[in-house]
Amino acid sequence: MAYDAASPSRSAAPSQSDPGQADFKEVLANLAGGVAIISCWDGETPRGLLVSSITGLSVEPPRFLFCVRKEAGCHDALIKASECGVALLAQDDQEEAWRYASSVRAPERFSPERWDLAPSAPPAYRGGLARARCGFDRVIDAGTHSILVVTANASALTPARPLVAWNRGFL
Repeated sequence: MAYDAASPSRSAAPSQSDPGQADFKEVLANLAGGVAIISCWDGETPRGLLVSSITGLSVEPPRFLFCVRKEAGCHDALIKASECGVALLAQDDQEEAWRYASSVRAPERFSPERWDLAPSAPPAYRGGLARARCGFDRVIDAGTHSILVVTANASALTPARPLVAWNRGFL
């Protein structure tokens, strides 16, 4: 699609004439999105990762979809799990987001002060903007990633400002 600088629907022309020249990772880094921690059990070990690819898919049934890199440490655990926790993060949860964004900080994850770790349910974050207990519906192969579709069986909302991922940081 060509951009017309005079078009009222476009405020500026793109900075490069050939989108194939852009480093696509940079393009994706500049795509702002909500942030969620996805959690599950791997045997008796809680596992989780931070995603900025989560989106609401439908209200009836209540579904999310999110993408997970196949090389991610908990990808296989998520694929094998029957349920997961979804914690949509609020601005006050930035430190928790960094714990899950960095594999170096993995030992700091799942503190019992911040997480409900009852073995009968997926690990559940006690903070955040919203929390949901979800069952897995479908895994779709998407090259280097898997697209996971989950149905919320229970959810709770705590009104707050959302944490937003943008340009490899948070807003």
